[in-house]
Amino acid sequence: MGSAVQARGDDGSVGQLDRYAGEREGGGASDGAGATPLIVIAGVPGAGKTEALRVLRGRSPQVRSADPENLRRRLRQWMPWLPYALVRPILHTIAHLCVLALMLNKCGRPLVIHDPGTRRWSRRLIVGLAGILGYRPMIVFIDTDRESALRGQEQRKRVVRRRAFDRHWRRWVELRERVLRGDSLGDGEPWGRVVLSHRDAVVDDVLGLLDATAAV
Repeated sequence: MGSAVQARGDDGSVGQLDRYAGEREGGGASDGAGATPLIVIAGVPGAGKTEALRVLRGRSPQVRSADPENLRRRLRQWMPWLPYALVRPILHTIAHLCVLALMLNKCGRPLVIHDPGTRRWSRRLIVGLAGILGYRPMIVFIDTDRESALRGQEQRKRVVRRRAFDRHWRRWVELRERVLRGDSLGDGEPWGRVVLSHRDAVVDDVLGLLDATAAV
């Protein structure tokens, strides 16, 4: 079974591209019926991942979610005196451990994960574990322009260092081109579905994937 790649057009409609990246990725062990869906909501900092998860939880309470924003808020409350440069590696480590714990606690409920999606090692870790644990892994990228992402960071009152954001952005530009071409995201990434969405439609797209998976 191939990995369908979709792109959302300027008119807001989703069109299926005539390409199946999964055939080149080798498919995934979790493509079969009955697999629990695992969806990564990905996008550069400021794209709207946390807001999308907040709305998704309200519309679909049965969905489990992994959002590092909650951890970040607690760390700032517990240790407000600690510089964020020191908090960041601690936060990333705890966030990945929380994702692992949620994945291991497989209860049949869908799992949605917040991740930039621009770090190859993180994508490969998630999709690899998903295959081993019997999930159907999918990834939804929030497409945005650079200025909107920077405004999103300002609105949430947490601006990523410029050099770090530039790295995210360079990787995202390359990834976006790969998605639009229908190429695989990289070797060893057997995603069951790769979707290009945008801020106003990402929740509907995630719910659509969940509904489609439930109907398999």
